[in-house]
Amino acid sequence: MARVKEPLLDIEECVIAGSSPNINSHVLPKALRRRQRPGTAAPVGDSVIPGSQVVYLKTWGCSHNNSDGEYMAGQLSAYGYRITESPLDADLWLLNSCTVKGPSEDSFINAVRSGRKLKKKIVVAGCVPQGQRNHGDLEGLSVVGVQQIDRVVEVVEETLNGNCIQLLSSRRQGRRGVSLSLPKIRRNKLIEIIPINSGCLNQCTYCKTKHARGDLCSYPMEEIVSRAKQVFQGEGLQ
Repeated sequence: MARVKEPLLDIEECVIAGSSPNINSHVLPKALRRRQRPGTAAPVGDSVIPGSQVVYLKTWGCSHNNSDGEYMAGQLSAYGYRITESPLDADLWLLNSCTVKGPSEDSFINAVRSGRKLKKKIVVAGCVPQGQRNHGDLEGLSVVGVQQIDRVVEVVEETLNGNCIQLLSSRRQGRRGVSLSLPKIRRNKLIEIIPINSGCLNQCTYCKTKHARGDLCSYPMEEIVSRAKQVFQGEGLQ
């Protein structure tokens, strides 16, 4: 008799059910170094050591979405994952989508289909899964919502362990947008993208951004200035 696979719960549902996996409540801003203890055997079979895998990250879309991709890359790298530009060498694909223009969305969906054919672990992010939660091509994939990118490490870890995690809720404690002080890997070392707001005031019929990112909400001025000082003074960006 074929074995029936039980449906997987996302992180929040696991917590409510009282069977929460060992997951951090927040993303640590520095790498956790894991060393094998003397006399212990190396992991075998399907064992997965968190932070030891290779992640391919692809981003489509606007500057804000590119900034989100840089923040996700920074957190994964800080935790110990290696970011690669070679999709074939990666253990997991993190695809950060854009839904404003048809060609960008089509390219993203084609990448998802290619990853499935290659039997890669896939995590999707950005405006497509956030704005179209029932998109047929995304069925069964883990999702990092646009207001949950500070939890990308959790989602990647669980996906590598064979679980499907979907974080699509709005920010906790009434905040919209993640902290600007998170670790970041800039695609262009000479350009720093500092988001000043998230969302939109308009209701354009040709654009789904409002459905994905919600109403316009600005970052506090102090946080924007602090981020600028961090990259100009602390990281030497001119």
